[in-house]
Amino acid sequence: MSLMRLAVIIGSPRKGGNTETLVDRVVEGVRKAAPVAPGDVVVEKIHLQDLDLRFCLGCYSCHRKDGSAACVQRDDMHLVHEALVRSDAFVIGTPVYFFGPSAQTKVVLDRFLPLLKSKALRGKPMALAVTYGDADEVSSGAVNVHGTVRDAAAYIGINLVGWVHGTATEKGEIAKDRGVMDQALELGARLAGAVG
Repeated sequence: MSLMRLAVIIGSPRKGGNTETLVDRVVEGVRKAAPVAPGDVVVEKIHLQDLDLRFCLGCYSCHRKDGSAACVQRDDMHLVHEALVRSDAFVIGTPVYFFGPSAQTKVVLDRFLPLLKSKALRGKPMALAVTYGDADEVSSGAVNVHGTVRDAAAYIGINLVGWVHGTATEKGEIAKDRGVMDQALELGARLAGAVG
């Protein structure tokens, strides 16, 4: 392997916030442990807030009998799908919004259906990074986010290698939690090690 491609999906509307900081630490772990030189890890970061993403229509057009798996909607979701398909591994980062993933992240999960049909992500390793403002992962709803992503990954055939989560409210606060930042680094190493 001469290059390793890593897709990074940021589901927070706050650029440079705690979610992105945590995800960046996972990426750092990937770079340090990748089976290629750190400079040969190609990172494609997508901020969902910047895209025109529409809700799933539930029309099942992506389940055509001829085996094709394209969505009928002409928005920017194809950019997300294409980044995921060309990656060797990927990271999804989301804050907890009202006991679940952010709306931006949920739209992406809802529109994974064409990727199920095409089997384009089957076996691909993924990591999840979650931030929240409450005291712990249960009362905040972070466990709900994990459950949603874990179950979606299992259904698609994605290899969810793990998740990291931490509490932070003010911008930059997550970076002060050395334990969580170390966990993120280690998760990145596991993600790199899962690339076959």
